[in-house]
Amino acid sequence: MTDQTPLPTSAPTFRVSDVSAAQVLRAIRFRGPVSRSEVADVTGLSKATVARAVTTLQDLGAVRPQPGRMSQGATGRPGAMLELDPAGPVAIAVHIGLKNSVVAVCDLSCRVLAAREIPTESSPGDAVDTLSAEAFRLLDGFRGRRLAAGGVATAARVTGGGCVDHDLLGWAGTPLGELFTETIGVPFSVAPHVEAMAAAELLVGHERHSGTTLLVYGREYIGSALAIDGVVHQPSAGPADLRYLPFGKVPHLDDRGEGLIDTVSDHGLVRAARKHGLTAESVSALGELAAGEGGESGEARAILRDRALALGRVVGTVSAVLRPDTVVLAGQAFTDHPKYLPDVLAGSREVAVAGRAPALRVSTAGRRIQEQAAMAVALDRLCADPEAVLSVGARPGGEESRQKSSPKSGFAA
Repeated sequence: MTDQTPLPTSAPTFRVSDVSAAQVLRAIRFRGPVSRSEVADVTGLSKATVARAVTTLQDLGAVRPQPGRMSQGATGRPGAMLELDPAGPVAIAVHIGLKNSVVAVCDLSCRVLAAREIPTESSPGDAVDTLSAEAFRLLDGFRGRRLAAGGVATAARVTGGGCVDHDLLGWAGTPLGELFTETIGVPFSVAPHVEAMAAAELLVGHERHSGTTLLVYGREYIGSALAIDGVVHQPSAGPADLRYLPFGKVPHLDDRGEGLIDTVSDHGLVRAARKHGLTAESVSALGELAAGEGGESGEARAILRDRALALGRVVGTVSAVLRPDTVVLAGQAFTDHPKYLPDVLAGSREVAVAGRAPALRVSTAGRRIQEQAAMAVALDRLCADPEAVLSVGARPGGEESRQKSSPKSGFAA
């Protein structure tokens, strides 16, 4: 193994790539096992270009011929059917949340192979050290596979070089990308997590993407992101700020006049439960109470219904401005309480929209949306230009990188 300096941190592209090797890799991921001829047909690339890309991807350990299976073409010798190499490269995906964080190992099949959730440290240096240590422990299960890249998704403004300003955690100018790159030994990208969730829809949703999709996320943070024709919009000024959008009357919530997130986020719901004398110290406990019988259950249901209506009104307001073709609802505020989705829809319809209203659906990621968002950041460069990433600066995940047990970032909080 060569001792190479990791590539510098970079911002994710969050787009369906038009690089030839990336198009071939995406076709194999969605359709494999697949023949070279079919890859050429679906990508529109010439057979010669596909052949060159396949050779490169095989040499880099990303794809392989499926053992014992050949394609039956109309003429000539049968060719090998192509699939992703199950021993191919892996990436480290990190989601840093307000209370809990997730670290995961994923691969080019866009699967989370292993994951661990741990409490979020208040100090950014401690958070990086703790999450990196968990990453090395997870990598022990994948010895021999190349650790090629990493990514971090979090509810923060991301500036140049992977630095973040995280208002909820009180982090300012924290160089997360640099810290993880130095500690784990591969290049890390960093992105706002709602934009990363929209990128995850591009990554693991349909093979082709056209039109406009609005993703709205709800949990401790409320946010939105927009994808247009396979490209996630990444505003240079930072993610869209929905904190002070109007959300109507919510008599069962605790609206202190401090905005949307303060009122309808998870901590806002727990505060509303206390205001009404309910014994629910978490939103999951509130949901269990709402599923029961009696007076407290009725009040719990009213709280969850008011939040659903408020979120629906926000969805309707943003949709009226941006006019998306589709709205994707992501986050536990939606996925953990499917009974109240009709109230979300009803709230969205309170906002008048000229013409056709957008189609609404819930993200297929469900409760794993945070993992999926982190994976989208971690795999972004690999999927955008696999040859550029895999031919330079990659390291086996099972050897040299694992020698850095109990890493310390050296960041002074």
